[in-house]
Amino acid sequence: MLKTQIIYDDVRDLPNAFAFLQRASPAGDGVLSVVLDTSIARVPGRDYVTFFRNSARAVRAELAAKAPAELKAFDMAVEQIEEFLLHHFAPRNPGLSLYASEEPDYFLVVPLPGRPSQDLAWSRQPLLTPLIETLDEYEHVAVALIDKREARLFSIYLGAIELYDSIESESIGKYAPGDWPRRTRSTGIRQGRHMPGTAGMIAWSGMAQSRQQRRHEEFATRHVRDVARALSQMMQEQPFDRLFIAGTDESVVMLRNDLSLPLQARYAASLRLPITASEAEVLKEALHAAERHERESELEKVKQLVERIGDSGAVAGLDETLAAVSDGRVDTLMIVSNLIGEVRACANCGRLTTAATTCPSCQSALSPVEDLVERLVADVLDQSGRIEIVEGAAAALLREHGGLGAIVRY
Repeated sequence: MLKTQIIYDDVRDLPNAFAFLQRASPAGDGVLSVVLDTSIARVPGRDYVTFFRNSARAVRAELAAKAPAELKAFDMAVEQIEEFLLHHFAPRNPGLSLYASEEPDYFLVVPLPGRPSQDLAWSRQPLLTPLIETLDEYEHVAVALIDKREARLFSIYLGAIELYDSIESESIGKYAPGDWPRRTRSTGIRQGRHMPGTAGMIAWSGMAQSRQQRRHEEFATRHVRDVARALSQMMQEQPFDRLFIAGTDESVVMLRNDLSLPLQARYAASLRLPITASEAEVLKEALHAAERHERESELEKVKQLVERIGDSGAVAGLDETLAAVSDGRVDTLMIVSNLIGEVRACANCGRLTTAATTCPSCQSALSPVEDLVERLVADVLDQSGRIEIVEGAAAALLREHGGLGAIVRY
């Protein structure tokens, strides 16, 4: 059990909440999991409270018919959540996940960075799929804004932006001391404080400009290397999945060329942002770019899955994937979020199957799986497998193969 009430108020605590819920043992007769849309449009009338109450009444009616012994535990969990929503909750984020049981110490709340699909479920285990979807969708992103003199490095995670570092190098003036010599090379005539002759001035002007250009190039190179080193340090302290670079075209190209191999592997794209962009502008543009790359990455992963079907490295479709999950062979499960199917679980060995009568492994009785996605996610996590809940074009391609598949260990 959690042993204490945990109420997070920062979306960046979502990984901690997920880890707690994975480790927590079942609480009493069940866990009440609630996912609410707390975006601005739903705050004035507290629509999220209305959804919670209506959904709780509907689930209670089902329990009264199917499992009346669990009603007391359910009511105590509902009371905990309603007390929090009415008297202790101030909406600051678009979404909210809550978990409660009959035990006062089993209570966890964590905000979500985006508007979720609202849900309420009473089951033996907490509902983890909404958290996994969020963690999968919101990668840790780094953004570097750079020009020849300045740079700003941002860390973006779960919809929150933070300035990691601001780098400002000294600028070089138009002329540096010593650009005009005390003696001209063309005549050897000492000019003292007077300007050189016309021919000497023209010749020296070209040389001075050349030196000044080299000085600017050296300065820009040092500046870019400082920024690249800062990014490497940032990656060590706050590991990120993708890197975006924005600023002047020349500075962006120079920085890309100076990135270390680990940073080059994380580079995703350049953004159309000026060095003076506000944090809100950086966040908006980076989130849009990260979403595009996430959809592209998902599509590529599903394509690779489809290509490997049949070579013992991958399976797809309901029956084949259920078998791989039941056998503990799944390395990465790929699934669409709204997958449905008539699946049953063995009460004895836990095997998942589409069989209608008895378990194909031990011939024991079967019971219906009410939330297929949640059950598959829980089983794969228990096997230390990874989850990819795909959307867009990736989901469309995966639906052609039954809506789910897996990269298998053997």
